[in-house]
Amino acid sequence: MQLHHLRMTAIGPFAGTEVIDFSAVGRAGLFLLEGPTGSGKSTIIDAITFALYGKVAQESADAERIHSHHADPREIPVVTLVFETQSGLYRVRRTPRFERPKSRGTGLTVQQPSVKLWRITSPDDLEGGELLSANIGECDDEITRAVGLTRAQFVQTVILPQGEFATFLRARSEEKGKLLEKVFGTAFFRRVQDEIVESGRLAQARRQGAVTEIRDCIHAFAVSAAIEADRRDSLVALAQATPGDLDDELAQVVDELATRERHAAKASREAIEAHQQMADMVSDAKLRRQRRQRLLELQREDESLGARAVEFDRLRAAVARARQARPVAGAVRTLAQSEAALKRAEAAVATARARVLPEQRDLTTAELRVAASTTREVVGALTSAAELEGALELRRTRLGELRARADRTRAALGSVTTELESLPASLAAHEKSLTAARHLHSLLEGRTSAAARAHKQLEAATQEAAARARLPGAEERAAGALIALRAGESRLASLRQARIDDIAGELGLTLEDGRPCPVCGSLEHPAPARPTPDAVTPEQVAEQEERVEALRAEVTAVTDRLAGLRAEIAGLAVAADGLDVDAATAAAQRAAAELAASLQAADAVASSEATLAGLRLRSAELSERSAELTAEVARCEHSATELGERLGSDTAVVETARAGHPTVSARRAALVEVAARVDALVDALSRRDAARASVAEDEAARDSDLAAAGFADVGAWLAADQPVEWIAAREKEIADFETACTRVKAGLSGPELADVQLDTLFDDIDQMVTLERAAKQDMEAATSEHGSLRSQVKRTKDRVAEIRAALDRHATCIAETADAVRLGQLVAGNGDNQLNLDLAKYVLIRRFAEVLAAANTELARFSGGRYSLEHTDAKQGNAKSGLGVRVQDMHTNQVRDVGTLSGGETFYVSLSLALALAEVVRSESGGVDLGTLFVDEGFGTLDPDVLDDVMHTLEGLRAGGRTVGIVSHVTELKSRVADRIEILVNEDRTSTLRVTA
Repeated sequence: MQLHHLRMTAIGPFAGTEVIDFSAVGRAGLFLLEGPTGSGKSTIIDAITFALYGKVAQESADAERIHSHHADPREIPVVTLVFETQSGLYRVRRTPRFERPKSRGTGLTVQQPSVKLWRITSPDDLEGGELLSANIGECDDEITRAVGLTRAQFVQTVILPQGEFATFLRARSEEKGKLLEKVFGTAFFRRVQDEIVESGRLAQARRQGAVTEIRDCIHAFAVSAAIEADRRDSLVALAQATPGDLDDELAQVVDELATRERHAAKASREAIEAHQQMADMVSDAKLRRQRRQRLLELQREDESLGARAVEFDRLRAAVARARQARPVAGAVRTLAQSEAALKRAEAAVATARARVLPEQRDLTTAELRVAASTTREVVGALTSAAELEGALELRRTRLGELRARADRTRAALGSVTTELESLPASLAAHEKSLTAARHLHSLLEGRTSAAARAHKQLEAATQEAAARARLPGAEERAAGALIALRAGESRLASLRQARIDDIAGELGLTLEDGRPCPVCGSLEHPAPARPTPDAVTPEQVAEQEERVEALRAEVTAVTDRLAGLRAEIAGLAVAADGLDVDAATAAAQRAAAELAASLQAADAVASSEATLAGLRLRSAELSERSAELTAEVARCEHSATELGERLGSDTAVVETARAGHPTVSARRAALVEVAARVDALVDALSRRDAARASVAEDEAARDSDLAAAGFADVGAWLAADQPVEWIAAREKEIADFETACTRVKAGLSGPELADVQLDTLFDDIDQMVTLERAAKQDMEAATSEHGSLRSQVKRTKDRVAEIRAALDRHATCIAETADAVRLGQLVAGNGDNQLNLDLAKYVLIRRFAEVLAAANTELARFSGGRYSLEHTDAKQGNAKSGLGVRVQDMHTNQVRDVGTLSGGETFYVSLSLALALAEVVRSESGGVDLGTLFVDEGFGTLDPDVLDDVMHTLEGLRAGGRTVGIVSHVTELKSRVADRIEILVNEDRTSTLRVTA
């Protein structure tokens, strides 16, 4: 797949529209992507990924976050990408879900995501083409088919995860698995493993639950059967060991309880029969005693009723008289009410007469009505004067407001005049400041260059000082190495001489009589030489020769380093222009201060120009305001004069209408009160006359009712009259007395008491009751014992059934969970798992082995054939094995830990792994050809030779038809790669692109 053209609007930090022509910038095969941290480099990758798959590169990030917060809320965020695959040329246009302001009213409305996919014939066709679909699902399926990669595979291959592999090489054992999961995208297998392990754990828990259920059922059985703890524990052990024998033990316990229940049933029946016999005897004796007591009670009650007969005769006569007086009670009450009403009416007349004027108290009713009417006419005449009086205060307030407004307007006019007079001097001062700022701003370009030169001189002077500080140590190390070399050579010469001196002794050891001497040829050896005890061996000479060679190599190395350091100091001195650190610092500070002044002047120019424009505008506004305030003062003074004249004439009219009262309203209210009091007196007189007539009428009615009832006067009626409640209560007493007499006579003559003998002796009932209670207690105890045993037998049989059901469920559970338990142990690295590796780590190891095999090809090129990577199972501490990696050093034929790699070595090892991962993913997806790749930071850790090798490798990718984008800040890379995409950060923290192709 090859990227041709990217266009994005309102995306991330890019508030506007940015365009990248990958065909132009990647024509040479390599281009550089640079910009400050957070400026938007990753946003470009996110935009490409979003255009293709509708999601950003990072799995956990939300695609909605791609919408720029810097852009106008009405601007539609959109990404358009032109790309080419083996299936052809395509253009995709995609927008995320976002919120925009409503067209009408306030608030926001949600815009749903959209996508359109075209097939085009030219990479430059940015408008036309054949529309394939505007459906999100259809477009996603077509793009995935055309590209040949899923989003996860695309992110793994288009952005080489060199940084992740570098972290992996430095990570501790427990962190490596998480890092490789992230790089390889194998989190799916971890989730599958977790689900399977959780299923196994749940299966184990289910088994344990079944065992616990059996134990709980046996414990419940033990409680129900009331067996001892030892026997209960033996049942639990029997259930776990031989469940088949458990049923016989349970049946035996139930049979024992059933035997006890049968014996208790027999004892209960016998106790019930004995209690019934005793209860019958007690009942008969109690009945005979109750009948004798009833006869004596009736006889005493008959004597009492006979003694009260005369009293009830008198009561009957009083009740008859009270009923005769009842019809007169209504007329008496009515007369009493009329007399009370007359008293109240006379009191009301006296009160009303006292409240009217003295001259009105003796007037007749007709005269009072005339006086009230005359007063109301005067009240009506005062209405207009009262209204005029109410308006006077408002007019006075209005007059005060007009005068106050005129004073405020004069004060404002004075302030405006003062400010207007001060403006010319202020204008002149700001024009002078603007001229000075423009002059300083004109020097900005020269001062910028001077500041940059001063900064470089300071860096060179600082580095020179640091290098000079290292020089004595380097010279000392070089001198020490030379001294050590001389000493080693002297020691070697001594050993060689001693060796020559001792050769005669070694030859003497080889001489034998009759064999010729290898030196003189003599067959006789009268006094052969012998080696001394401290003779020098050939091995000692060889060891010293090796030491001398090593010392010579060390002398060469330290001498070269010393020469390089002196050359570095000379070069830095030239770069610093001969300045020391203090002089360079002072020069840099002066240049920075001058540059800051020119930069501040640039801001001051705009500020002064804006201030001058504001002052001129203010002058025009103040002139206009002065004219407005002058006219306002004149209007206020004219209105105040007219209002004051009208207020004087209306005040005179109101004073006349008051007639000595505080206000017209007060006089009017007083007259209204006088008329109301006269009306009240007229009304009281009318009610008094009506009350007198009612009393006379009610007296006549009462006298007529007394005569009709047979009473001579009111006194006789009062003696006979009683309340209705009294009459009802007395009549009830008479009826109760008569009923009691009838009841006693009937009881004495009834058949129940005919055969009762008052002089008969009775049995000892208390003793019989005591015996009956004892029998009842025996019966209840026996019955309770039998019921308890019957319930115990039933409960115990139920518990047996529960135990049998629990055993069946346990057997079923074992069979049903066998596969889940074994599979959970296998994927967790336990049980039958001979590798002791869980599923996720096994997948990682297999994946990692493939990547290592592919990475060694690239690593051999980077390291000149020196390094190769190999997988290891070695443990680190107590960490699990499986994810180890080590480096085979072909130069030393030793195996190294990856932690010993230098920064540059770590970079190209991690780059090799990243390139290998991309190749493995590409091959897995059917050999999809990725034409565009991105490599992240890390080039700064490489030395020049290794950097050359890395660049050759990247150029090799280019030679294979790929375009490689390098994300880096390394200066040497900028000089090597001419094509670049630069991200520029604006003052408002938005970003823009500058493409150099």
